[in-house]
Amino acid sequence: MKDISTQKITLALCLLLLAGCAQLNSRWDGNSHRYNAPYAQSDFDELLAFGANLANIPPSSRAKVCHTLLTHKKGAPGTGILLHQMVGRLLSDACGEIPRILDGVASIPPGSLNDERMQRFVAINMEALKRLNNQSRKLGSLGRKQKTVQNVLESKDSTGSKKDENRLLREKLEAIRTMEKHLDESGDAN
Repeated sequence: MKDISTQKITLALCLLLLAGCAQLNSRWDGNSHRYNAPYAQSDFDELLAFGANLANIPPSSRAKVCHTLLTHKKGAPGTGILLHQMVGRLLSDACGEIPRILDGVASIPPGSLNDERMQRFVAINMEALKRLNNQSRKLGSLGRKQKTVQNVLESKDSTGSKKDENRLLREKLEAIRTMEKHLDESGDAN
């Protein structure tokens, strides 16, 4: 009796295991590229959904997504990953350097973007990245100019404070001389 119940349990477990394997196998059939490289797709709807999802998560989570993108880019820098990085960079600084992204997207063969909506989407995003890059350069330049002005003002303050210090020392010296003169005069009078 024990052998029959053990056999039934073993049979049931084997069937469950086979069913699980069959289900897992059916997920991987034909769509294995989606599971191996989640950002490899480069169609318009995918990029639009990616951008919308990225816009709706906190900045710290965006940075994690960007880190994942950069990791995938090192492995296989395909069109899909470059385009995802382009969209991601508009929303997070962690998605890479703008000049590299612009160069990468510009190197995509024109024939691979055959959808007119996609071409427009890429053109808009590229222009936005170019403007963002120019603004970053201008801010960097202004920051350097501000530091230069601040250094000049600090040096003027230090020379100004030295002038004040010198003036005070001269006044003290004059006061001491005046006191000596008075002492000499009062000493001569006695």
